[in-house]
Amino acid sequence: MTTQSKRGKSLNLVMGGVFVVFAIVIVAVVMPKMSSSSTGSSGSSSSVPPGVIIGVLAVLALLVLMTLLRTRRGMNRIAAGAVQTTEGPAKTKARAYADDNQMSTMPIYRLTVGQVTFALSGSQQLDAFEDGATYRCYYLEGTLPILVSAERI
Repeated sequence: MTTQSKRGKSLNLVMGGVFVVFAIVIVAVVMPKMSSSSTGSSGSSSSVPPGVIIGVLAVLALLVLMTLLRTRRGMNRIAAGAVQTTEGPAKTKARAYADDNQMSTMPIYRLTVGQVTFALSGSQQLDAFEDGATYRCYYLEGTLPILVSAERI
C-alpha cells in the first residue's frame, strides 16, 4: 500500500509539473504574440483578451490544486493502512450497464456485506461469494471501499 501511495504522489507531482509548464508556455510565448498581433493590425481583432486567458488559467490552477490535494489525502489514507472490517450476509449483484447510445454494454459487479458495498472487477470475484452466506470482509476506506480480503464465517 505504501508503494501505491508513493506512485500516486509521484504521478500527482508529474501532472502538477505538466500544468506549470503549460501555464508558463502560455504566459511567456502565446500571450506576447497575441498582444503584438492585436496591436499591430488594423480593424477588428478576434483574439481573446489577455485578462480572459489569465482568468481561465487561474480557474484551471485552482481545479488542479484541489484535485492534487484530494488525491494526496486519499493516498495518505491508503498508506496509513487503516484496514476496517464488516460482517454480515453477502448479497451479490451483477447487471449490464448500457451506454446512452445502447451500442455497448458493460457488466457491473457489486458485493454487499453488512452495510458496505464493494465494486468487484469481474465475475470470478463475484462467483467466490455465496449469496446469503455470512462473511467477514477487510477493506480500505475510500470513495469506493477497496476489498482487501474476505473470509466465510
